[in-house]
Amino acid sequence: LRKERSRDAARCRRSRETEVFYQLAHTLPFARGVSAHLDKASIMRLTISYLRVHRLLAAGEPGPPGPPP
Repeated sequence: LRKERSRDAARCRRSRETEVFYQLAHTLPFARGVSAHLDKASIMRLTISYLRVHRLLAAGEPGPPGPPP
């Protein structure tokens, strides 16, 4: 009985986690077809990259040094 409850609790946690990742993937500025096929690690990498770029653009910081465009 205890093992079964533990298994059910773990299944419930995984289900909630999957739902959060699904919502996060569809919040990113990508086409639905792209975001629907991402794994959890890819969703995290893309989210972190998006947040970094967004923060840099919001701060108005210049990009990496180099010749002007």
